[in-house]
Amino acid sequence: MTNKTNAILKIIAGCVAAVLLLGILVVLIQINASLKAQDDTQSDNAVATRATDDDVDIVNAYDNEAANGDTDESAVTTAAEVSETPEATTTAATEAEPETTTTEATTTQAATTTTQATTTTAAATTTAPATSSATSSSNSNYSSATGDFTMDTTGITDIEIDWYSGSVTVIPYSGTTIQVSETSSSTISSSNVLYYTVNKYGELKINFNSSNRFSNAGISKDLTVYIPSSMYLDELSIEATSADIVISDAQGTLSVRDLSVETTSGNSTIKGITATEMSADTTSGTISISSCTISTELDIEVTSGSATVALPSGTGYTLEYETTTGTVSASGTTLKGEGRTTVGTGTLKIDVETTSGNVTITN
Repeated sequence: MTNKTNAILKIIAGCVAAVLLLGILVVLIQINASLKAQDDTQSDNAVATRATDDDVDIVNAYDNEAANGDTDESAVTTAAEVSETPEATTTAATEAEPETTTTEATTTQAATTTTQATTTTAAATTTAPATSSATSSSNSNYSSATGDFTMDTTGITDIEIDWYSGSVTVIPYSGTTIQVSETSSSTISSSNVLYYTVNKYGELKINFNSSNRFSNAGISKDLTVYIPSSMYLDELSIEATSADIVISDAQGTLSVRDLSVETTSGNSTIKGITATEMSADTTSGTISISSCTISTELDIEVTSGSATVALPSGTGYTLEYETTTGTVSASGTTLKGEGRTTVGTGTLKIDVETTSGNVTITN
């Protein structure tokens, strides 16, 4: 009897042990499934995080290049590919209408890579003629484009021109828009077409090309800029190398607070400007100023060149001069060395510095 009872007890104990093991196995399976689900979730989150980081890197790269004025179109394409949405693809591919191009409307901002590409630039809306290049870009701080263009004057306060080889002609006229065009006897390649930007402060900058380096251009171009006579500019600055500068009054006059022209191996002719301040510098060139009304100050600097200033009749001025081997002629009096002289009321301040050139002032 005892042996039979022991046998039964052993069987019962074995069954209990089997049930316990089965229960433990089930629990382990459930724990394993839970852990695997957590791993899958974490993996999905990591992929999403990496995608977001990639987007941020692309946006940061684009913004850095845009801040330097050199927007890389490949960054826009890459951002659209990362997003892989129909809206982003459509936005990146937006093309200008045949007759007009809006500078700030045709390129997607990489910061959004969605349908925010047609953001209006705060500075001004640019409407380019049919000859304008379709290449353009914009963000909240600036817009840029290449080629000939016509621009509304709204918001524009300063114009800065940097040019190499050829000429720059500024013509005040009776129109209401700024019109800019370039010509050349040679074919103007896409890498040598003029490049311009407008920033949020209302500064219009016109450069010879996008790299603004003539050493890589190998071409001479003539730039013509029409500015409405009704427009008042805080600053008009023109710098030219191996190029002449002409500001003409043939069609009208222009009012500027501060006019600055500078040439190297080029001549400057300035007519019909009303300015509070004016400065003209040349190295191996000539300066001619006439029919201009200057309120407070005129600065002339000549190195291996000459300058002629014809002031309106009766203009009084105070002249401070410094010469090396050149001379200064003030209302018929020849001056050398360093000194100061007053003619008439002495209201206008004139500062002349010449190294090996002559400066003539008449009124």
